[in-house]
Parts: sequence; C-alpha cells; structure tokens
Amino acid sequence: MQSTMQLLDKALSFKKAARWCEELDIDSSVISQARKRGNLSPALAGNFAIELGEEPEHWIAIAAIEAERDSPLLARLRKSQATWRKR
Repeated sequence: MQSTMQLLDKALSFKKAARWCEELDIDSSVISQARKRGNLSPALAGNFAIELGEEPEHWIAIAAIEAERDSPLLARLRKSQATWRKR
C-alpha cells in the first residue's frame, strides 16, 4: 500500500464505515470527507493502522506528506520516500 486511500480501502474491506466511526468515536462524515479530499488525516491514518496491525508511524508520515501543500520541501521529501516507504 502506498497511499492512505489504500489504507482506507483495506479498513473498509474489514468493517463498514459506520462501524469504524462507532469504534473510533468519530462523526459519520469524517470518512466520507476524507474520501472526498483524497487523503486521511494523520490521526485517522494512525488509528486505522493500529486497528489493522500496521505500523502507525509509517501511516502517520504518509498522511502528513499527502496533506502537505506543494513546496520545494515537499518535493525533497517525496524524492527521499523510496528509502523509507514500505514496499
């Protein structure tokens, strides 16, 4: 998996969105808004990762990069992702 949308798809393959919202104590619109934006917040990504047995730090970092606006600093991070991203 390379994006938080893939993490979300994996989470939704195990449980329906309504169930996740109940278990994570979040509003029912959180998941639909994340889907609309095209990325999960770092907190939501980290919590899904915990529940799915994935490394939360990895997914928090991916979510943070996805949420960042384009800049030279972001471009630099994206170039270095190959060395630290999970395969």
